[in-house]
Amino acid sequence: MSDAVTEENWMSKVLSSPVMKTMAENLNASAIETDPKSTPLFNAIIRYLGSEGTVIDIGAGVGRFAIPLAQEGMNVTAVEPSEEMRRHLLGSMEQNGISSRINVIPSPWPLDEDLHADVAFSSFVIQFSPDPVKFIRAMEKSANKRCILAIHVDQPLGFLKDVWKVFHPSETAPAMLTFSELYPTLLNMGIIADATIIEEQFNPQRMMKPDRMISMLVDLLNIKDSPQDVSKLKEILVKHQQEASQKRLFRTAIISWQPGR
Repeated sequence: MSDAVTEENWMSKVLSSPVMKTMAENLNASAIETDPKSTPLFNAIIRYLGSEGTVIDIGAGVGRFAIPLAQEGMNVTAVEPSEEMRRHLLGSMEQNGISSRINVIPSPWPLDEDLHADVAFSSFVIQFSPDPVKFIRAMEKSANKRCILAIHVDQPLGFLKDVWKVFHPSETAPAMLTFSELYPTLLNMGIIADATIIEEQFNPQRMMKPDRMISMLVDLLNIKDSPQDVSKLKEILVKHQQEASQKRLFRTAIISWQPGR
């Protein structure tokens, strides 16, 4: 059995190349299956922008929102630390002929340099931040008109809980920041934000296939050096594939506020 997994080294596993590769593939597929321009988050961003607005996309990923925003005439600063994500983003920028409208910064948030734009937004990224308060303060400093965050209402790592206790029975399964924790944090910071809860149907079949999950979960569970544990994980995933791949509803919170208020 592996050593105890701390929050710090577990988060480094989340941001590892195998995990980012799986996430990038899923984000690319999601952008194809669902037009980002039809999403509530995209519309929340657009409403605060003029015909040539400026946007900071924090944790831009593969460009699910950066690309359509640039296509709408916006000038986008895409902040993305993952090399795997940036590879997809840069390819999409070139393919769509909009490289001049997107400035890619290969860095985590917050940045050392000062950025300013009409809107600073982040979609499902703040839960990876080691310091959410610092993350939010940097958004406020950078946005002229609006700060917008999208975050899960329900625990996104719920599927990991049962698997975790098999390999780390004496440890509590890691959990990510959710709306119920983030909104009180905003209030404690003096930020009274608008919040809209969106309920959508999630089809996990693509992500939950055993061959896709293995490379990701062995890193998250810290078992890649144990062939016996990897074999056990494969058995668990195959056994629960049908149950785990059922469509279900998930809830997203879109949190929006005027900086400095």
